[in-house]
Order: sequence, then C-alpha cells, then structure tokens
Amino acid sequence: MNVDRNKAQGMKISLRIALFAWQITFMTIVVLVLFIIPQQKRTFIQNLHSKANGVAVSLRDVAAGAALNEDYASLVTASETLLRGDPGLDFLIIVRNDGFSIINEQKSWRVETISDSFLLPETRDSFGSIRTMPLLNRRVFHYAQPFDYSGIQWGWIHVGLSLEDYDQSVADIYINTILLALLCIFFSFLLSLLYAGRMVRPIHRLRDIVQKVAGGDLDVRADEVRRDELGDLADSINIMIESLLRRDRIMESVRFAGQKLMLIDSWADAINDILAKIGQATDASRAYFFENRLDDDDRLLCSLRYEWAAQGISSRLPNPDLQDVAYSDYALDRWVERLSSGRIICGAISDLSRAEQFFPASQNTLSIIVVPVFFEGIWRGFLGLDDCETARVWTDTDKDSLRAIADLVGATHSRQLFQKALLESKVTLEQRVHERTRELRDQVIVKEKALADLAEAQSSLLEASRSAGMAEVATGVLHNVGNVLNSVNVSCTLIRDQLKESRVGNVSRAAGLLAENEGRLVQFLSDDPRGRRIPAYLLSLGSALEEENQAMSREAEYLFDRMEHIKEIVNMQQSYGRVSGVEETIAPEQLMEDALKLNSGSLARHQVTVQRAYEPVAPLIIDKHKVLQILLNLINNAKYACDATGGSEKVITLRIFTAASDRVIMQVSDNGMGIAPENLTRIFRHGFTTRKTGHGYGLHSGALAAKELGGNLNAYSDGPGCGATFTLELPHSLRRERT
Repeated sequence: MNVDRNKAQGMKISLRIALFAWQITFMTIVVLVLFIIPQQKRTFIQNLHSKANGVAVSLRDVAAGAALNEDYASLVTASETLLRGDPGLDFLIIVRNDGFSIINEQKSWRVETISDSFLLPETRDSFGSIRTMPLLNRRVFHYAQPFDYSGIQWGWIHVGLSLEDYDQSVADIYINTILLALLCIFFSFLLSLLYAGRMVRPIHRLRDIVQKVAGGDLDVRADEVRRDELGDLADSINIMIESLLRRDRIMESVRFAGQKLMLIDSWADAINDILAKIGQATDASRAYFFENRLDDDDRLLCSLRYEWAAQGISSRLPNPDLQDVAYSDYALDRWVERLSSGRIICGAISDLSRAEQFFPASQNTLSIIVVPVFFEGIWRGFLGLDDCETARVWTDTDKDSLRAIADLVGATHSRQLFQKALLESKVTLEQRVHERTRELRDQVIVKEKALADLAEAQSSLLEASRSAGMAEVATGVLHNVGNVLNSVNVSCTLIRDQLKESRVGNVSRAAGLLAENEGRLVQFLSDDPRGRRIPAYLLSLGSALEEENQAMSREAEYLFDRMEHIKEIVNMQQSYGRVSGVEETIAPEQLMEDALKLNSGSLARHQVTVQRAYEPVAPLIIDKHKVLQILLNLINNAKYACDATGGSEKVITLRIFTAASDRVIMQVSDNGMGIAPENLTRIFRHGFTTRKTGHGYGLHSGALAAKELGGNLNAYSDGPGCGATFTLELPHSLRRERT
C-alpha cells in the first residue's frame, strides 16, 4: 500500500515538474508566434507594396504623356497589357485632377468622371493598404501614386492587387506555426517529463529513507553518490541518522540509570555501571564522579570516587593526586561559583583560562563537560565527561543527559535519606498509631451508643408522627360517620312517624264491613249509607296509601345511600390505615379527593369553600398512605389558618400539575393567616407550631415522608394575613427515583 502511494506521489511530482517546464516552453512559443506572424504579415504587405509601386512606376510616364497629349489609347493598351500579364493585378485606375478617370479591370475597361476625394487625395505622398474599394466593392491591396510632368501633378495612379495569394500565405503561416508549436510543446513536455523523472527518482529514494528513519529504522543509509545538492542532502541525512543513533544511545543510558537507581538501596552500588553506560553512549574517553568535602580549615576539597575509562585510555584510579584536591589550589574558583549555582562547565580545554587549564590538561583532556550533583539542595560533587582525542563540541543532548543522570543520583540519595528517616520513625509511628487507634476505638464506642440512642429517638418520633397523623385521619372519619348517622337517625324517625300515622288499619275496618255484609253485598253497597261511602273511601284510601308508600320509599332510598356513604368512609379509612411502604398505582387527583372526603365534615362545619384546579397528570406509583397523610395534614392546617383570620370568606384552593422536570406538583393554598418570613424555615422543625393546641408533628412528619418518597415539601407566603401555599413535589415512580 505504501509502495503504491509512493509511486503515485512520485508520478505527481514528476508531472508537476514536467508541467512547469511545459508551461515555460508554451509561453516561449506563444511569444515567438505573436512576434513571427505579425512580422511575416508585414513582410507580405511590403512585398505587395513593392509590386504595386513597380506597376505604378511603369504606368507613370505613360499616364503623364496621355494626360499631356490627351491620347489615352496608349494608356489603355499599357494597362491591359499589365493586367493580362499578371493575374494578381486586380485593377488599374488613372484619375486626372479634373475627375476624368480610366478604370481598367481584368476583362473590361471604362471611362468615368468622378469626384471621390479618396481617388483624388490632397496629399502628394503615395500610400498603400489592405481595404475594400467602394468603387468596385472588393477587398484588395490598394496602392496610390501621383504622376507628374514637368513638376506639375496631373493626377493619380491607383493599383489594386488581389489578396488571394496574401490570404493563402497568411493562412499557411498560421497553420505551419501552430503545427510547429504543437510539435515543440509535445516534445518539450516529453523531454521535461523524462528529465523530471530522472531528477525525482533520487529524491524519492531519499524520501523513503527519511520515512523509514521517522518510523524508527535507523539502520538505513543514503547511498546517493553525487556532486550536487542531492549528494549534499544524502550526506546530511546520513549525518542526521548517526546523530539520532547517538541520541538514542544517550537516552537509553539515561533510562538505564533511572531503572538502576530505582532498584538499588544505595546509589554507590550502581554508579560504576551508569558511568560506563553514559561514557559509551557519548563516545567519551572518561566518565567520572568527584565528591566534595570540607577539611578542618573549611577549605572545599574534591576527590575522584568513581570512574569509567574507554578502551585505550588509562584509568586514574587509584591516584592519590586526585584525592582531596582543593579547588583553590588549581584556580578553579569559577568552577565553584558556576557548579554551586547549578550551572555547567562545558567546552574545549583551550577555551578555559590558563589557570583553569592546568587541572584537566594534566589528565590529557582536550574537551570537558562537568555538571553539579546536589544532595538535599546542597552541592556535593560533580559528574564529568572527558574527550582525550578531539576538542569536540558537546551537544545539548550530551549536556541534558548528563544533567538528568546527576539529578537522578541526587534524587536517589534523597530517597535513601528519606527511607532511613522513615525506618527510624517507624517504631514511634506504630506506637502513636496504636495509641491513637485505642483512642478512636473508645470514641467509636461512644458514638455508636449515641447513634443508637438517636435512632431509637427518631423511631419514636416517626411513630408518634404517624400516630398523630392517623389520629387526625380517624378524627375525620368519625366526624364524617357521625354526620351521616345523624341523617340516618332523622330518616328512621320519619319512617317511624309515618308508620304510626299510616291508614293501613282503615283498610282492615273497611274489609270487616264488607265481610259482615258478604251475603247482601250489592244491597249493602247500594242501600246502606255506610256501604255507599265504601267505594269512595277505598279510592281515597288507595291514593293516600300510594303517597305514603312513595314517601317511605324515598326515605328508605336516602337511608340506603347514607349507609353506603358510611361504608365508603370506613373502607377508605381501612385502606389508608394499612401498613405503609407498599407502592401502588393511583391518580394524584384521587389522592387529593380522598383527603378532601376525609376532611369534608370538618370543612363543612367550618364553612370552608374548596376550589379545584387539576391538570391532566399521569398516575403515580407510590406509597399512597404517606401521600394521604401529608395531604390530610395540609388541608387540616389550611382549614385552621382560614378560621384564625375570622373572615367571612374562607377558601382553600387545591392544584395538581406537572413541573418542567416531569415531577408531579400538588398544592394546597388558603387565604388564611399567612406565615411570617422568619417562620418559613422553621415550620418543618420537630415540635414547632403556631397553634395553641398544636403538637408540631404534622408538618415535620410530612416533610420526612416527602423525602422518603423521593420528593420534597415546602411552603410560601407573602407574610401575615396574605395566606400560604404548601407545595408537595413527587416523582411519578418512587422506585425509578430511588435508582
């Protein structure tokens, strides 16, 4: 794939070079064509001009003699001779100054008198050009020349030459020039393409080498042997590859030093291997480490502790002359200044001062690089590289690698000191940890007991809150049942009174009279005054009994409805009185209406008007007991808040809608006494209440229940006397919200 791509790229480069050369050739040809063709056309016109001039000159004397003698026969004869002898001669016109003209064409001639200013120009100079003659309506080369006799101009000779040969010659020039240009362009493009390919091939080879080097292959070399820029480029690439190889060796020595120092307990155990690695990688003659110390006179001394020497280079260990060497004895004060401040000494020995040269020169060193080593921020010695063969220029890679190794040695020494300190403090730390653990264990025991007490108190509080809530539910149920039972008692009394006053007994008496007179029933009904009253009486009695039956049926139906209402209230109380914690699917508006039903008796007794504003909301999957407990408490509190104002209009507004976060919002608003701003954050605290008979459980337990349901309960009021709104926010699904 890469080979195909490289070939394609090579073709593109060759094509671009060829196109560039072709463009230059094309522009050159165009310039030549633009120059040659007009030049050739001028040459043809000059030839026409010369020919026409020759014809005019040959007729000039004849025309002058004819004008002088008024003998024009000779002029006509001479003109016809010229026309017959040259087919390219289109016409000859001889015009006198008075307008008399002889017009000679190839097959005819005629005499006319004309006044055309073109044929009788005011100038005395001859002229010629390609034009269309108005007189003959033909495109020709027109040439005009005056004829004189004895210094007097008698008229003009007009010569017309056919342009067939001229046009053909111009066309041939264009065709030949275009063909020649195309051939030149083709061969120039072909030659430039061949040359470009020959020039690009070594570039491609060098590019492939560079790509391999970029891919990590440093074994390739550019083998272009040329004495041009490409040869110089190949040499530069080879030098670059060697530099990269050397850099890799140096970086490998740094990685080796890091790994070696990481795995040992003392940097002194690895320093010899590290010096050998960096010395070989940098092609140095020596690699070494000098350590500093102060003598009794506080003089700064250095001693050679570790050294690696290349093959053929003698080692300086052991050498007493390189032990406890005072910097001041060799005028190395500048070294002390630079190295102690973290700078390096680098360069050829010849670049150093005469005093500084003595110490390294005595070791046959030609070039040197020295970097400081710091232990715990204190200058403790230096690492160095020597070149005893050339006064080399050390690269930035050499400097950076040696400095990195010096930093690694210093960091390893610091790590060793830290480990030592860590070991020394281990026993003390373990003792302190043991003591602290014992203290923490005691504290944990105390905190666990406190947490247990707190959990027990919280459980008692929750049970008390639930009991308080259920007590309110039970109170509402009893109020509602009591109201219904009052209606039942009234209905039962009405039915009892109606039964006492019933005229069903009169039916028995009428039936007794009919039974007594059964044998003479017809006579009794027609003759006996009592018998005659019986039919009318029975009709009246039947109507009264029917009305009585309807009234008792209505009371019985009403009594049945009241008993069903009692059954519904009891069932509702039993439903919500079960153990909480069970999630059920229920509509929010049903929960609100159930809470309203359980408070209906109390609300009616307190003359509170209820307004509803329900929006369509999806059913909830939730613990309906906890939600009902919250709503009951909110409606009950709203009722007492309306009572506290003493106003005639008491209104509670119930709202249900969905918030932007797809959570269900249930609100209970009132126009009651409102809430002071300082109490908005306190009303949900346990035991806080503004009612004399309140216990402070309701809102606190409601807030806790809302959090257990994955929602929240909050309050808002504009202040005392402005009413209040309590908002219960719930998720659609308690299980989903918890996950």
